[in-house]
Amino acid sequence: MDDVSRKELSSKEGGSSFFQKCLDQAIVYLSIREHNRRELVTKLRAKGYDPETIDRVITRLEEKGSLSEERYVQSFIRSNNRRHPEGRAMLSQRLAAKGADRETCRRVLDETYTEEYTRALIRQARAQIERKGKARTEEEIRASLMRLGFSYRDIRIED
Repeated sequence: MDDVSRKELSSKEGGSSFFQKCLDQAIVYLSIREHNRRELVTKLRAKGYDPETIDRVITRLEEKGSLSEERYVQSFIRSNNRRHPEGRAMLSQRLAAKGADRETCRRVLDETYTEEYTRALIRQARAQIERKGKARTEEEIRASLMRLGFSYRDIRIED
């Protein structure tokens, strides 16, 4: 069914049915995991919802606190670093690629990447690098850590 006929159908049903279906679909996505605004818009567009309805749904979800860019960024950082510890620079790039709000990312990364947290991530990453045999010398290990987005300063603090 194309967008025009869906709009006609929703207007025959009082205008709220199409909005409610879009809202329900968004809630299904958010019940699986946190999403940022861009991801949710992309998924709802793929389902055939029109931009006006999507915008109304997104606004409603943000007002109710169901959609939060800050929670998304926090969740993304925790989830990513649990499996594959990475430095702040790499996470910042990944979040930018996902379309996360730049200011929110900067603030959450500042709060999360404390010296203690960064040290723990470097220890975890170093152990994975050594276990997998990807680097044998200290120089190779440091180069691997830098490719994971850790700064030279962070690596030196851990040494």
